[in-house]
Amino acid sequence: MPLVILTGYPCSGLTYRANQLASLIEKAQDELFASAETASPVVLKSRYKVHVVSSHDKSHPRNVYDHARTEKEARGVAYARAKRVLTRDSIVILDGMNYIKGWRYQLWCEAKAANTTCCVVHVGTPVDQCIANNDARLRWQEEKKKNQKEGESSASQAVSTEDTATKSKLGLPPELLNNLIFRYEEPSTHSRWDKPLFTVPWSDAEPPVADIFEALSGVILPSAEAPAESPVSNLTESLASSTLSDIASTTTTGRAFNRSQSTRPKIIPHQATVQAAATDSGALYAMEKRTTAIVTAIRTFTQANPSAETALAQSANRKGIAIDVPDASIPVIIPTHVATTGTTDELAGAGGILALPKLQRMRRQWISLNRKYIGHGHGAGQGTLTIDRIGDAFVRFLNHEFGGCRGGLSVVWC
Repeated sequence: MPLVILTGYPCSGLTYRANQLASLIEKAQDELFASAETASPVVLKSRYKVHVVSSHDKSHPRNVYDHARTEKEARGVAYARAKRVLTRDSIVILDGMNYIKGWRYQLWCEAKAANTTCCVVHVGTPVDQCIANNDARLRWQEEKKKNQKEGESSASQAVSTEDTATKSKLGLPPELLNNLIFRYEEPSTHSRWDKPLFTVPWSDAEPPVADIFEALSGVILPSAEAPAESPVSNLTESLASSTLSDIASTTTTGRAFNRSQSTRPKIIPHQATVQAAATDSGALYAMEKRTTAIVTAIRTFTQANPSAETALAQSANRKGIAIDVPDASIPVIIPTHVATTGTTDELAGAGGILALPKLQRMRRQWISLNRKYIGHGHGAGQGTLTIDRIGDAFVRFLNHEFGGCRGGLSVVWC
């Protein structure tokens, strides 16, 4: 479902270029299917649908840019329309200024999340020409209103009023036009969301449809004779006086290409477009339960053996005090030199090596370090912590802490 983002100054001919690009893509597909032998390296079995999605309608005319709230609403409507028709069988052309680079980045992320290609077509009309186009539209509106006041029939006035309602959205107040031109953020090839970037100058009769189609679908169009160039005056006349449709989208039906051998670039998802896997609530509960059980077992041991010297004398482990805990295959080891260096001989007393506040603090620290690994392996190369490994991982962490190895904070898999 390739996405084409048009961008340019207001009154630069965006709608004209959008409809022209849609017609050229349809024409290119007709030529591909009509030709018995195609120059394309891809086997074409069906075709794309082409949608031209407008950023404005009767509820959201072009003067919505006067206020931030109405402009945001208009962008939300355009976003919903484009997202609704994004399918694997379609090419979506978003008609509008799309002058904010953050907005283009949002559209790029949407295309990437849908695992499809995206390109930006910059309608490079000079500022002076945009101002001239807007003035021509305003003059046309004034002439239309003047003709209505000079005595037309009631039926003619009804038709003319409806036509004026459609045309009244074309012209912009000069102050708003200058403001939008000043606020425009031009696309750049240094931004990954603006690539590939195709610029269509005002003097060009047609956009580079072959390059755009190849960037979107990976299909190389066969060479054909260059079409006769139409004068630039035709474009100016169509922008100033031709009837432009109010329809939000223009659709042609069909199925999709078979792109198994396409040269279309591979879309690689990234963290901005891929939602992280949700952590299983049961796994978090198991982490809390098992670590609490280990702390409780250590607490029970200190109540039965309050003295560090007595515990060392009764311990069968030569390295120090060994405490068996549930849900773990290895015991908690308190080295001899650590057990005897406490401020008190009591293991669980204030300042003791196994004081309850210290154990709880270590448990919370380990959970905060490892909760994102439990139940899933989100993140490349970060691994997974399964429920049956929680006990051993927490005991290894405690042994590192009690042994004085501070680097063991992140060593949970060894």
